[in-house]
Amino acid sequence: MKFMHMALIVSDLKRAADFYESILGLTKIARPDLGFDGLWYGLDGGSELHLMLLDNPYADCSKPEHGGRDNHIALQSDAFDKIRQRLDSVVIPYTMSRSGRKALFFRDPDGNTIELMA
Repeated sequence: MKFMHMALIVSDLKRAADFYESILGLTKIARPDLGFDGLWYGLDGGSELHLMLLDNPYADCSKPEHGGRDNHIALQSDAFDKIRQRLDSVVIPYTMSRSGRKALFFRDPDGNTIELMA
């Protein structure tokens, strides 16, 4: 079994692209016409992140303050400290992992939770 991709719903593709490219440093890859707008990003190891511009059925759901107790994607990066500095510079709040690991949780502009691990 191999993990292939994760998909997140976003409400504004330009805003999402700015976030995922400028904060996380991701690079777009080709995306086929699927009948709705979206973006795909390639990740190490051949997996992908898919952003889908669709109505969000979870928009009015309350979310826990700590992202580790919510649905989330976990990304490992050698640029952990650099990304943390980017989060600080644009005042994106995050919480540190409660496990003691070098990891933190933050939300994208649409409230999707991302765990960043060193």
